[in-house]
Amino acid sequence: MPCRSYRWMAGAALLWASTAGAAGTEELTMTAAQIAALGVRLEAPQAAADAGTLHFPARVGLPAAAERAVVAPLPGTVETLLVGIGDTVRVGQPLATLFSAELGSLKASHVQLQAAERLARADRDRDAALLADGIIAARRMTETRSRHEVAAAQLAESSQRLTLAGAAAGDGAVSAVLSLRAAQAGVVLARSAGVGERVEAGGLLFRIASLERLLLEVQVPVEVAARLKIGDRLSVRNTQAAARISAIGVDAGGGTQSVQVRAELDAAGSVLRPGQVVEVEQRAAAVDGWSLPAAALVSDAAGARVYARSAGGFRAVPVTVNGRDEGRCIVSGGLRADDRVAVSAVIAIKAAFAGRGGGQ
Repeated sequence: MPCRSYRWMAGAALLWASTAGAAGTEELTMTAAQIAALGVRLEAPQAAADAGTLHFPARVGLPAAAERAVVAPLPGTVETLLVGIGDTVRVGQPLATLFSAELGSLKASHVQLQAAERLARADRDRDAALLADGIIAARRMTETRSRHEVAAAQLAESSQRLTLAGAAAGDGAVSAVLSLRAAQAGVVLARSAGVGERVEAGGLLFRIASLERLLLEVQVPVEVAARLKIGDRLSVRNTQAAARISAIGVDAGGGTQSVQVRAELDAAGSVLRPGQVVEVEQRAAAVDGWSLPAAALVSDAAGARVYARSAGGFRAVPVTVNGRDEGRCIVSGGLRADDRVAVSAVIAIKAAFAGRGGGQ
């Protein structure tokens, strides 16, 4: 129901005011007729001496070191593709061939530099023999040796360029076709180019990952994360997979008021796949608090709270969320067993507080 319609219901104006209650609790004055007109449903909080099982959303991910990108070392056109998404590859296995005119130029230049180095080396060896016989001056030998050193350095630089391009410096053939090979064993997760497509140097062609180790990226409310510790166990709902918490985040930004908890899956987690969205659960320890429908909870920059029925209307009760389970939340705060908490039309009550300066 739009906020502008709250003030006129059941043929009468709904006029309310917020006042400071006991211990600074904000209270909203509202009659029984007004509460009925809003359609507010009340429910008693249930004791959460045993909070049961807590559930959190999670995504299956990969350790940072498990994934490797295969990129084009030179600009060129994809000539053949030898593997597809989902294929298992071994180290050094050919993945694709790339036609690159730049590779042909590099190889041709390398052949020329090889010839220049051989000639400079022969001159050096000849002059070394002539110097030993006293036929030439030492200065000439120094110049000949320097020319060979320059030629050798240029050849080494050319060999390095070919190695970085993924070509063998000593294969002898002047070819413009480059074979791209897997740098690690794993499974092909993605392929970014098709046959006949042009790619630039550094362009992504494949993503390969080892699936031996997987992890869970779990989104956990800040209040719950404060009670977790490294080594705690989590299980993946509806599977036999289990995981151990290895890191607990500190950033609760993004408007979700949750932090990311990372958990390493046991070997049994191999039934899961990277990118899969799952629900994880943890058996909660016995806690003092209350179980309420999640619809009763209001959360914003001011914190979390619920609205409990009072003699004259409602009072806003700040609470701490300790967990969520099957549409319910586990909270602790200033509630009593005989309280009746609003579990519907909560947004209307919140708007009424805000409209009268309650800040709720």
